[in-house]
Amino acid sequence: MPKHRLDEMSWKEAEEAFKRSDTVIMAVGTLHSHGPTPIGIDTSSVARIADEVGKRTGLVTLPPLPYGENDKMALYPGSITISPDVIEGVYTDICESLYRNGVRKVVVLNGHGGNREPLIRTGRNVRELGMLIAVLEWWNIGKKITPNAFPEGTHIWELAVALAIGGTEIADVRSGGYKGEWGVNPPLRPLFGDKIKPLGFSNFEYRGAPVIIPVDSWDVDVESPPEVDKASLEALRRRGEESIERIVEHIVAFAKDFAKVDPAKALQAG
Repeated sequence: MPKHRLDEMSWKEAEEAFKRSDTVIMAVGTLHSHGPTPIGIDTSSVARIADEVGKRTGLVTLPPLPYGENDKMALYPGSITISPDVIEGVYTDICESLYRNGVRKVVVLNGHGGNREPLIRTGRNVRELGMLIAVLEWWNIGKKITPNAFPEGTHIWELAVALAIGGTEIADVRSGGYKGEWGVNPPLRPLFGDKIKPLGFSNFEYRGAPVIIPVDSWDVDVESPPEVDKASLEALRRRGEESIERIVEHIVAFAKDFAKVDPAKALQAG
C-alpha cells in the first residue's frame, strides 16, 4: 500500500501521490489548558483522526500543525499563541504550496475553535486559485452522529479521547482544582458585578441578552474539582476509542465524496 504521510515520503513518492488525488488531509491544533487533560489534546486528537483517515482513504496526510490562535488562553502555563493574522498567513501559504503540487481540495481537521475564523479566511483567500477547503471539527461531528456518547460534557469527551491516544497514565487527576475549559458549568468569576453574568471566554449576559466583553480566560475562570479519578480512566479510555472510530468513519466517507468534487465547476460564478 502506498504511503499516506507526506513527511515519510521521498519527493518522487510525493509526486506520485499528488498525481493520484488532488485532495489532502491537514490537521491543525494548538496548545492550551484543558483541566487535567494534556494541553496538546487539540492537536493530538486531530492528528490521530487524520492519520486514520489518510490510512483508510490513501489521501496524502500532512504533518499536524500544533500551533494556532490562542490569545484568550495565553496566560495559562504552556499556552503557545499565534496571532490570527499570522496563523491565517501560515494556513494560506501551506495551501498555496499544495496548489503548486496539484492539490485543489483540502480537508482540514480542526482541533481548536479559535482556529475556525483564520481557516475560513484562508478558504476565501485560496478560492481565487480554484481551491476548496472543508473544515471539520470532531466534537461537532460527534455531537451529531453520537449525541448521547458523552452526556457529561465535551471536557470529559476530550479527556476520553486523550486517554485513547496516550493511555490512562497521561491524565493529571490529582486532588486539586482545575481551571481552563473544564466542567459542564464551570464556576466563573463575576468580573463586572452581579448584573453582568459571565458565560465563558468573552461571552457575558445582561438582562437575558448576550454581550461580548473581551477578557482573558485566566481572569474569569475559577478552579473546579477534577470530577474524575484513576479508577474511572480505563472505562473513559474505551469510550474515547469508540467515539474516535465513529468519527473517523464519518470523515472517511466525507473525504471520499469531497475528493470527487470538481472545484472548477463548483466555483463557477453565476
